[in-house]
Amino acid sequence: MIILNKDKPQNNEYILLDDLEKIASLHKQKVILTKSLWIKKKQFLRKSKINTGIQLNSDESLDEITDDIFCFSLIQLNFISFKDGRPFSVAKQLRKKFNFRNEIRASGHILPDQYIFLIRCGFDTVEIEDKNIDVWVKFYKMDEGLYYQ
Repeated sequence: MIILNKDKPQNNEYILLDDLEKIASLHKQKVILTKSLWIKKKQFLRKSKINTGIQLNSDESLDEITDDIFCFSLIQLNFISFKDGRPFSVAKQLRKKFNFRNEIRASGHILPDQYIFLIRCGFDTVEIEDKNIDVWVKFYKMDEGLYYQ
């Protein structure tokens, strides 16, 4: 997988973890934690100097982490289905209501023709398969702005 920021591919600096056992071996590494792991270990993680991101699946709410939002260098919103548009609303809410200025990343089941709408809603980056970069960049460059909305 590769990260696409507008039309520029970049390496993923983050590692997705589902348990903290591995964290000791990741010296100065950027990590993405599941919401459940963050909730269980947030006292420890808030005190640590670990560069932490969180992943929220599209069926998970922000409610339990609203007080913690500014602890995260990245919020990754994982689309569990390309038909599920809730992450669009969550990204917009993070930007407008919570004034979140760090990176918001889309991952999971997303389609290239959704890319411009992701950016318009507040996403900075998308996690995609390496082989699809050209298609995603093509859709990005086809955008003519808000011409009828």
